[in-house]
Amino acid sequence: KLTNLEPDYIFNIAIDLFGMAMGIVLFAACIIDVQKTGSYERDFLNLLSVTFLGLFTDLVAWIVDGLPALRAVNILDNTIYYICTPLGTFLFWRYVTRALMSDSRLDQILDRVMKALLELAVFVRILNAFLGFYFTVDSAGVYHRSSLYPLSTVYTYLVLLASCILIITHRKKLDLSQTVILLIYVAAPTAVGIFRVAVYGLSLSFSVIMLVLLLMYCSLNIDQGRKKMIADRELKTASEIQEGMLPSIFPAFPNRPEFDIYASMDPAREVGGDFYDFFLVDDDHLCIVMADVSGKGVPAALLMMASKIILANHAMMGKSPGEILTDANVTVFANNKMDLFVTVWLGILEISTGKLTASNAGHEYPVIRRPGGDFDLYKDPHGFVLGSFEDECYEEYEERLEPGSKIFVYTDGVPEAMDRERQQFGLDRMLAALNRDPDASPYQLLKNVRDGVQEFVGDAEQFDDLTMLCLEYKGPAD
Repeated sequence: KLTNLEPDYIFNIAIDLFGMAMGIVLFAACIIDVQKTGSYERDFLNLLSVTFLGLFTDLVAWIVDGLPALRAVNILDNTIYYICTPLGTFLFWRYVTRALMSDSRLDQILDRVMKALLELAVFVRILNAFLGFYFTVDSAGVYHRSSLYPLSTVYTYLVLLASCILIITHRKKLDLSQTVILLIYVAAPTAVGIFRVAVYGLSLSFSVIMLVLLLMYCSLNIDQGRKKMIADRELKTASEIQEGMLPSIFPAFPNRPEFDIYASMDPAREVGGDFYDFFLVDDDHLCIVMADVSGKGVPAALLMMASKIILANHAMMGKSPGEILTDANVTVFANNKMDLFVTVWLGILEISTGKLTASNAGHEYPVIRRPGGDFDLYKDPHGFVLGSFEDECYEEYEERLEPGSKIFVYTDGVPEAMDRERQQFGLDRMLAALNRDPDASPYQLLKNVRDGVQEFVGDAEQFDDLTMLCLEYKGPAD
């Protein structure tokens, strides 16, 4: 049979092969896009898969037609082919409704109706394999349309019409290019389907749909490129907000020999909400803040900026650390529309005496080194994070820092840094890095920890900010 194909067989097989080749290229392009961006349009991939299956079953149908030994294959294959048409049309409907973000009551009812009619259409097509009211395959293995064949297109045209109305009435939600391409998807299969009902022997529907999918892919790429550009700009803005709000000039207090302080933040690729702060409340009190906002990107950066200002304002009123966190929590909670939260360690050092008063709102434990000793984890009392409960109260505690004492505070990006095997750096390695040279300056201590993290993670990607601060108390001025 393959060596004696008639021209219409050769033409249709060639068209199907061409369409399948386009489908393979589109699948490959989508896989590349997933590798580059991490995601791709699910509805588009569903449409592409059903269209490819339609082309494949149409190709098989042309090849096995007229072969009596493969009559059962012919019936099964054409049944699947007939199911692909309403299924693909329904997936297009879903694609349109999601693109338009249609969630009105009427749209929800229409969607349920379309789904119910799809189930009916699939059931009827399965029945056709036994009753033959759309098509039959005779004993010689030859496919024939039945008299009721035009009814098999009713569901398709109904859904395409509804999609067209939806696109036109909601066109303001789409770009002009998206509107045009979606209307082409409606018009092209409709025109081909009408032509196919009138003229037997040409199977162009799924090949034309594949061409339209190629146009849709180009449009999606343009749209995704625009979204990526906006996202990159937002991340850059968030990073600039983050960096611009943090003290970055060192030595920070060159005229204050009583203490030395150094802090750093190595931002991850995905901007988070880590921040540190230090400032003199008055000549004898230094406020130190280490905090981490949940989430990533611009929302976290904005809450970071607001939280930093709120904490500083309460501290400058002369409040104690517990009072600062308690009052700041009320303000953060009242304005927390994004359901984020903030972990905070806040301490106030009385410079003349070395008395450190601190409070912890769900943050990492601080690390303290006594003169001549090693850095050890200080398991201070924890309150809940800021922004989750309005009536949270925070207790505070006091520690006396002798001259030569040091305190190290950090965010979870340090102990939770991971290597390629997803093992964490951990608190033990962090303490080991600090105790490598415990007498070093705050700057060198932070560098030792950063070097330890980098050596541990190797070439693994950094997923969180590395934010650290170290204060050395040298004693009251003479």
